[in-house]
Amino acid sequence: SVAVRQNWAPIGAKRFLQLVDDGHFDVGVPLFRCLRNFICQFGLSSQPERNRRRYRAIPDDSPWLPQGPSNRERDGRVRFPKGYLAYAGAGHNSRSIQLIIALQDSRQLAGGSPWEVPWGELLGNASFATLDQIYTGYGEKGPSQGVLNNKGWTNDLKLKFPLLDHILSCFRVEQISKKDSRQ
Repeated sequence: SVAVRQNWAPIGAKRFLQLVDDGHFDVGVPLFRCLRNFICQFGLSSQPERNRRRYRAIPDDSPWLPQGPSNRERDGRVRFPKGYLAYAGAGHNSRSIQLIIALQDSRQLAGGSPWEVPWGELLGNASFATLDQIYTGYGEKGPSQGVLNNKGWTNDLKLKFPLLDHILSCFRVEQISKKDSRQ
């Protein structure tokens, strides 16, 4: 379960919910770049025509986490804890459909750049148990983003990366009231 925190990053949260409502995750989304004890990147669809919809890049949300190297940890809390979700951007205003999730508490990045502002977090023990089971053995040598974007999850990729995990569905289950969400 993912709690979408619209008060953390309203633009990023809105895009994620758009992807959910559009059924983007319901056809298989490979978790193609998962780095042990760090992050997992995903968001490109198994079906290239979905990637070709070319969701336009969205503007960055205002950072709400403390920025800079001296703020990587504050009062015993790291900037981007395990289970936080953000966009995998490539610079200012570059967020589109690719996402990251922290596999462990992250001090070195995630949340410190404007395009990495968290918009959600995992909830519940079952969600974290699932997160801990994501296969990270391919690391940086997983499927190419270019191939996934242009050709999708091909038979060749299935043979080359048989252990790669996928998201098979994503849907809204309930709204959380403002009083239940973090400020």
